[in-house]
Amino acid sequence: MANNSDFTITNIERWRLNVPFHERCAHTTDIRVPGWSVVDLYRVSLASGAVGVGETLDNYTWGSIQDDGATAHIGGNAMDLMWQDKLGAGLQMAIFDAVGQTAQVPIHRLLGDQHREACPVSWWAQDMAPHLWATEAAAAEAEGFTTMKVKARPWFDIEDQLEAVTEATSDHFQLDADFNGLLLGVDHAAPLLRRLEETFPLLAIIESPIPQDDVAGNAALRKKIASPIAMHFGSPPVMTAIREGVCDGFVIGGGASTVMSHGTLAGHAKMPFWLQMVGTGLTTTFAAHLGAVLPQARWPAIPCINIYSHTLLTEFEISGGHLQVPDAPGLGVEVDWEAVEGFRVADDFTRPAPREIHTIHWPDGRLSHYPDGSYRQDFLDGKLPGFLPGVRLERGLDDESDDFDRRYKELFE
Repeated sequence: MANNSDFTITNIERWRLNVPFHERCAHTTDIRVPGWSVVDLYRVSLASGAVGVGETLDNYTWGSIQDDGATAHIGGNAMDLMWQDKLGAGLQMAIFDAVGQTAQVPIHRLLGDQHREACPVSWWAQDMAPHLWATEAAAAEAEGFTTMKVKARPWFDIEDQLEAVTEATSDHFQLDADFNGLLLGVDHAAPLLRRLEETFPLLAIIESPIPQDDVAGNAALRKKIASPIAMHFGSPPVMTAIREGVCDGFVIGGGASTVMSHGTLAGHAKMPFWLQMVGTGLTTTFAAHLGAVLPQARWPAIPCINIYSHTLLTEFEISGGHLQVPDAPGLGVEVDWEAVEGFRVADDFTRPAPREIHTIHWPDGRLSHYPDGSYRQDFLDGKLPGFLPGVRLERGLDDESDDFDRRYKELFE
């Protein structure tokens, strides 16, 4: 049985990795979320001999810590530190893993009473042309997923996209659509969403259809459509969201203390939520431990694990849309250290932003060119018409060819 001194932290290491995106979706992720390939993997050693592992996406995760701040905790008691969200994602996760190993219990036993043995997990896809959404959805079903969350954007024809996914998947496959406020207002959102609901039965949850701070608009929209609306916890203030009935459930993320606090409040309000904690198999498993003890974590979690070419684990399986919650001590997974070594890069490695050409093809034949994704703000500001039938986006990364260089200079220099 472990004693208090066994939980003393004896070493903290950070390894920087560059985990390639899956070739199936790299054409989009390399443009939309290039920094997500950069992963800081933490290894925390305790006096017990346990070595815990965790990860931080340097360009996305809810929190990180500087190297000197991390190593300052050497000599500290891991039991006293594990609930401190200020440690950042990777270090906190690694400490939980090491504590669970030392105590010989899975992480979910450190969090509370287990409510479910398997947690729902969703596939994730950025904004893509219809045939690419279809490819993603077909891959999702082949890998055991039953839902896919997508970024719905006004520079693609949403009906063409949903039609393509419907044709590529079985009748029980579902799709959740995140509009990130780009439907602008209830006047635009209600008729479009009602039409989509009537035409495409696979449409399930709608996330942030109009700006979340539009309390009256969201409350009105919720009464006009059948699909449940999800909104990020805290905007508007959660008690306002509950009292005014602006949504049916939440998107919850953050550190362990934050997730447990927000998830417990959602539980008291009887409002479901999905956990949004992005990363490889390590983060996905950590999210499953949290979801195992939070009863209202019954909407599919969004880890985005499918965008990576490797999970960093020796085994990972989704079955029937669910991930089995490990019962082994700590995270309860085995890291593929050979793969990890292959992805290691310099400690200060970053991915420079490449040149891009984005072209919106309007239904009337006009073309609008941009050097990046700045057009999103024009759509949010209502300067450009949104979700027109037949609209599509074409984009490309600098391939270092003379042709790309010539086109870029002609358009933007």
